[in-house]
Amino acid sequence: MQSTTEPTAAQQAFEKLLDAYKAQKHHLIVEAQTEDEVDAATETLCQIERKIWQTPAPDLRAVLVKFEIANEDTEMPPPDATASILADLRRLSGQTVSPIFQPDLWLVEWESHGGSYLVRNGEALICGDPTKPRHRSLARAMEAANGAEAVKAMVRQCCKGMTEEAEA
Repeated sequence: MQSTTEPTAAQQAFEKLLDAYKAQKHHLIVEAQTEDEVDAATETLCQIERKIWQTPAPDLRAVLVKFEIANEDTEMPPPDATASILADLRRLSGQTVSPIFQPDLWLVEWESHGGSYLVRNGEALICGDPTKPRHRSLARAMEAANGAEAVKAMVRQCCKGMTEEAEA
């Protein structure tokens, strides 16, 4: 029995990205002839892929599409693709924080690589250097584990009883 429900706006937006991806892939393989055309088509395809990783999957089919794209041309998916797929699966499954994510250990590693945190007006802020690969990697891991709120709760706990603006 087929569903007669209309696609949601999120599904339509994802399908539009998928159509753009397929059209650009066709252009790259069939139409681009010179090295400059291939380079330009490849860059455009990479931009579309980045948009796909940044777009939350509206359903499990979209997660599967992301997984297939991530594994299509490479032996190892890009880190952004992996984080995006894990976050989608976690969100769509209703799971909150990953059962293997340990916010206390994450903070120890964050600090050992020069990251810091503070509490301002009751809000926990995580401070890092986006130019440092390890900071980007740790931020992706926290995002993929849906661990931001758990880390912020840990920061608030660590800074409890300190001055109004506490920093570690």
